[in-house]
Amino acid sequence: MKIGRTQIMSDPFSSDFDADLALEQSSDGSCGGDHYGSIDDFEKALVTEQPEIAQLVCEMDKPAGTKSKKQQKRDRVVRLKEMTTGGRKLFEPRAQPSVRQDVCETMHDEWSTGPMSLLYRALKHSHRIEVHIRALNRIDRIARGYVTAFDRHMNVVLRDVDEVALPGRKETRSFGRRKFEEDHLPPGMLWQPGGDWPRPLGECRVVLQRYLPCSMIKGDTIVLFRLLQPKIASWSY
Repeated sequence: MKIGRTQIMSDPFSSDFDADLALEQSSDGSCGGDHYGSIDDFEKALVTEQPEIAQLVCEMDKPAGTKSKKQQKRDRVVRLKEMTTGGRKLFEPRAQPSVRQDVCETMHDEWSTGPMSLLYRALKHSHRIEVHIRALNRIDRIARGYVTAFDRHMNVVLRDVDEVALPGRKETRSFGRRKFEEDHLPPGMLWQPGGDWPRPLGECRVVLQRYLPCSMIKGDTIVLFRLLQPKIASWSY
């Protein structure tokens, strides 16, 4: 295909380029037919000649309206339902509602088993109990009395207490040196020789006893509880 001389001179990349000739040959932007003098004239003609296209343009240019809170909530519920797995509910409680118990039911649940049940029966029926109390590494005292009060930490208050003690060998040797100090103690704190220890003892061991109107025993020193009621004397914790 041959390229004319005029086209070569109108090509800006050609060495024979002629700017005046290129301007004369270039298009003036007109459609060759009907043309509009302004954008308003074009829009009026579009509405008259192509109403469907004009309607679509208006819908596309229309800004999106803000949805109401109720509609937003409805849309959110629909989205959540689509994400909900089978067998699950849309709205589920975070935790199961707890059944509140009154004081009597709580006490019955806590004191119906274990050592608490033994203390509860002893307090309710005025049974005498036996409490084995420890020292650092052995049982050195046994108290027998009636339960007046106790708590969940095994702290116990007894009344009419008969207490026996088995001093260690060092305590036995220093017993005479502390005799003067013990003579000045209150009567309820004085120990007297005598009493029965439930386990066999050597010939040189000394058992002490005393009576206390009331005694409070800490739970962290208690090793064993035992009921002294004849029918249930074997029950111990």
